[in-house]
Amino acid sequence: MHRQFALAGVVAAGLAGLWWFHQYDKARAVAAARDGFVRDVELQAAQAERNVLRRRLEAVSLANASLSERVAESESAAQKFAQELEVFERDTEINPAGVVDGDLLRRLRSR
Repeated sequence: MHRQFALAGVVAAGLAGLWWFHQYDKARAVAAARDGFVRDVELQAAQAERNVLRRRLEAVSLANASLSERVAESESAAQKFAQELEVFERDTEINPAGVVDGDLLRRLRSR
């Protein structure tokens, strides 16, 4: 009879051990699945953020190229104006009395 109790105890202990291992393994599997899901979500969020930053960088690059082009055009226009002003100053005689003569007045009005 003691053997039957001992055998029943060993079987009960074995079943309890299997039950405990099942609970432990299930908790571990849930934790691993949760960690994998969190990792996937974080990866997707990082990729989305990278894509947004890439689009912003492209927009900034386009804006920078456009601005550089406008600066170059403005510098060219300023240089052209400075050359025209220099030619005008060189070719224009200033009336010593400080009065604008008719020829200069016509040229100024024509612009």
